[in-house]
Amino acid sequence: MRLVYLTLAWAGGILLAANNSGDAPYLPLVWLILLGAAILSLWLVRDQPSHRWLALLLILLVAGGLRLSLHLTRADVARYNQTGGLTLEGIITSEPNIREDRTQLRVEAQTITQSGQTVATSGQVLVEAPRFYAVQYGDRIAATGILNTPAEYDTFSYADFLARSGVFSIMRFAVIEVQATDQASPLYSTLLKIKNSAHEAINRYLPEPQAGLLSGILLGNESNISPETREDFNTVGAAHVIAISGFNMVILSGTIMRLLNRLRLRQPVAVTIGIVTILIYTLLVGANAAVVRAAIMSSVLLIGQALKRKTYVPASLAFTALILSFMNPTVLWDISFQLSFFATLGLALYVDPLARLFNRILNHIAPQKLVQSISAFLSEPLIVTLAAQITALPLIILYFGQFSPIFLPVNLLIIPIQAVLLILGLAATLVSFVIPILAQLLFWMDYLLLSWTIGVVRWFAQLPYALLEIRIDPRLIALYFVVLLGIAMIQATQPPRFLRFIRQRAVLTATFFAGILIASLSAIIFLSRPDNLLHLWLLDVGHNNAILVQTPGGAQFLVDGGRFPSRLLTSIGDRLPFYDRELEMVALTQPDTFDFSALPAVLERYDAGIILTNGQPNMSEAYTELQTSIARFPGVNVTAGYRVETSDHMIVEVLHPQQQPTLNDPFDNQTVVLRISYGEVSFLLTSDLSIEGQQAVLESGNWPLATVLQLPQHGRAQSLSGAFLEAVQPQVAIVQADPANQRGDPDPDTLALLGDTPIYRTDEIGTIHLYTDGTKLWVEN
Repeated sequence: MRLVYLTLAWAGGILLAANNSGDAPYLPLVWLILLGAAILSLWLVRDQPSHRWLALLLILLVAGGLRLSLHLTRADVARYNQTGGLTLEGIITSEPNIREDRTQLRVEAQTITQSGQTVATSGQVLVEAPRFYAVQYGDRIAATGILNTPAEYDTFSYADFLARSGVFSIMRFAVIEVQATDQASPLYSTLLKIKNSAHEAINRYLPEPQAGLLSGILLGNESNISPETREDFNTVGAAHVIAISGFNMVILSGTIMRLLNRLRLRQPVAVTIGIVTILIYTLLVGANAAVVRAAIMSSVLLIGQALKRKTYVPASLAFTALILSFMNPTVLWDISFQLSFFATLGLALYVDPLARLFNRILNHIAPQKLVQSISAFLSEPLIVTLAAQITALPLIILYFGQFSPIFLPVNLLIIPIQAVLLILGLAATLVSFVIPILAQLLFWMDYLLLSWTIGVVRWFAQLPYALLEIRIDPRLIALYFVVLLGIAMIQATQPPRFLRFIRQRAVLTATFFAGILIASLSAIIFLSRPDNLLHLWLLDVGHNNAILVQTPGGAQFLVDGGRFPSRLLTSIGDRLPFYDRELEMVALTQPDTFDFSALPAVLERYDAGIILTNGQPNMSEAYTELQTSIARFPGVNVTAGYRVETSDHMIVEVLHPQQQPTLNDPFDNQTVVLRISYGEVSFLLTSDLSIEGQQAVLESGNWPLATVLQLPQHGRAQSLSGAFLEAVQPQVAIVQADPANQRGDPDPDTLALLGDTPIYRTDEIGTIHLYTDGTKLWVEN
């Protein structure tokens, strides 16, 4: 317990210094003088044990204050914030963070060039560049743009968030030029290449959203997890599943130790190999505070096993907090670290008391043998979840003002399979480098577990009152922690009987579960067969154009894709069979970045039977990247009159453009207009067709009569010609719009032109699903 008290004193000094901080340069000197006085007091009472202990606590208190006062509060490069355009040269010091519509780079600045003068500088800068820039860790780059101070929002300080990692400047919309490569650690660079290869393997074998979830769980790469999927996990209280946590580390270290013990290695050697593996894994997934905490905790547990001593978890947690806050004292304000820290503390303090209480309740209502089986099976999903929530839930309410009343049933349904999911995913990824066919089978098995996890989360997230808004006075939460930690207890644990049963009957258990997996895969394949209906989904991917079509025979046709890769991949993965990795046809209606930026990511994961474009050239870098992606597939430049009829009687007609556009033609005047027909039902897809384009369609004689009309240009003001609307005579209108768009789309006057025609909008109901048997039309969201 003494280590706990020392850590509390250290943390108290950091908090005391934070409440008395300022820009005065003499503050470190003041704390240094106080530290000298504290050390002198220890020497004076060296022969008095009780006083000596108090003096030692005082030293840690003052040392914590000194450490915070020495922490960097402003970088030299921040002098250039809000000073206008400049060029910054420096080295990328961490893995690029690829987001939906941009790439974030942490750059150690070396020089600044402004107004023709170049000066040396130092400090970290967060550089945001377009998503398609090919940069990597260790590149020396020149970034041109404007440096700004990070923003302060109503309930969140982005400035404080970045400052905790030493970043005080941000450059948005930067223009990047790579000057040199391999300018940083070769070891870390190699680890990142391995991680990227593993990420690519997961993407190659699994569709979205399953691939994105496995990459998040296994590699800490959450770039392909769509905002909607992430929000669902947050809503139901299961966000901990996505993040690299102590749970992942415990599974990894336990698996490694079991393998090493089978090799009959000496315990010190096995523990050393286990700790080195944890260290490499920590660097691989990104060594943030929560991950480092989990790594240190797992390592301490392994050392405890080697010394044949039971590790006292609160003391290990205290040691972890002491190390991390010495490295960076502002980690104490990191929300993810706090949640991870207190959740682990809750596990240490309350798992055994809750388990005993649970068993006592069961003993009153069930036979003893049944009680033992139920208790063993529910220990992890129920007892562990409750124990973690006792200490984590108050923080969630404090910071986010939210509470999910359904977190218990959700975790009961998904936690029991997470260990198998992680190990199976790890095995599949490793095997993919050696035996691709075997890897595909392993990935498909993991696909079932990933799909179950996502399905449970999505179903519960749609329930009313899945997430409640709640506010509690912070002082009451502080009091709650004081009382809670004051009554803390710890008990020895025993391995669950259920796990012993599995170990004793390993072959039988493996055969049983393999049979269940094979039967489940067969059932999914059977249920995903074509239903002889034409399906069209107007995908909810923001203020962009993206439409997915499935023919009655099961072929898929994608029109545009928007600019958010993870959202598009998730939308496609949700609707295609997991084993289907081909889009029979892809159409690009115009070379507009907002309509095609997500397509390269799709074409990395899916083959394309044929690609249709209007043939209009574009000199942008994003379009050049797209051309590289589509070059390996057959392509056709289409104009009015082009027609495709599938074997299952779906017809695709091109009504516009009338001729191949040139480089200088406006995009919206020459966009590809498609009419998709099946039986008596047809869909007119207009993309961003302008008024001039609509007039050209009418003048061409290609009469655009259709059952369903996609409103052109997201229904913006003056985007729909009355004559064009009269010619289409739609029975249903659909429109893609983002509720956060700043143009006010769709415009009320444009919608008024439709009169009593039903209008379905993605900004109101999300993805719109239309399907037909060729006679009747059904619409659902």
